[in-house]
Amino acid sequence: MSGVNGNGGELGVDLLRLAVAPASSRPGSESFQLQVYVNGAEMTSAGAGLGMDPYDVLVPADRLLADSRPHTVAIARCGACGVYDCGGTDVTITRDGDLVRWEWSREVPADRGACFSATQYELEVARVAADHSWETPMRTAGRLVLTSIDHDRLLTYGLSAKRAVPRDPDLFEVWLEIEDDYQIFVATPWRGRSPTELAREVCAILARPPHEWPATWHSVKGWVTTPPNIAGPSWEREQL
Repeated sequence: MSGVNGNGGELGVDLLRLAVAPASSRPGSESFQLQVYVNGAEMTSAGAGLGMDPYDVLVPADRLLADSRPHTVAIARCGACGVYDCGGTDVTITRDGDLVRWEWSREVPADRGACFSATQYELEVARVAADHSWETPMRTAGRLVLTSIDHDRLLTYGLSAKRAVPRDPDLFEVWLEIEDDYQIFVATPWRGRSPTELAREVCAILARPPHEWPATWHSVKGWVTTPPNIAGPSWEREQL
C-alpha cells in the first residue's frame, strides 16, 4: 500500500474513501458490501475478499468513529461464502491527536497499517453514513427499524437485534439473538407499504413484550428442543 504522496493528500498521511456496492451479481439482490479504499486501493478484496454488510459497520451506530480508546471493527468477510466466521479482516481504530490510526488483523490486506488525517477521516466516515442513495426500499426499512427500536429495552430480555432484512419479496424480517443460545425471527408482511410505514409497524410490534410477538425461534445448540423462556404461546420453531 503506497503512501499518500502523489494522491492529493499530506505527505505521510493516507487517504480514506468508503463506498457501498452490491455484494452479489444476482438481479434484485438485497446484498451489499462496504468497500474500503486506502490511497485508491480497495482493502476488503485484498483482505478476506468481500466487504461487510453496511449494517454491520454503520447501523445502528457508526463503528468507524474514532476516539482515543482503541476498538476493533470487522471490515471484510470471506469472499467465497460471505460469512465472517469463515474468514475475515479486522481493523483496530485509534484516534491519536490529529490522526486516526488503523492496524489490520486476521487476513491483512497490506504490509502496514494506515494513518489518516482526523479531519479527512471524520468527513469521509460521516459522508458514507449519511449517504442512503444505495438503499432499496427494503434496506431503507431495515435501517429505520435498526435505528428506531429500543435496543436497551430488548437487552432487558437478553435480546439483541442483528438484522432487519427481507425474507422474501413480500415479507420483512427482524432477526434477534439471545446470546449464543437462540435466534428469534419476527416477520411482517410488506403489503405495498412505504419503508417508513413498514418500519413503524415493525417497531410497534417489537415495543410489545416478546411473548406477544408473532415470532419463530431456532436453537443454536441443536440438541435444545424447547423454546426460550420469553416465548409466547404463538411462537413456532423455525425450520432452517
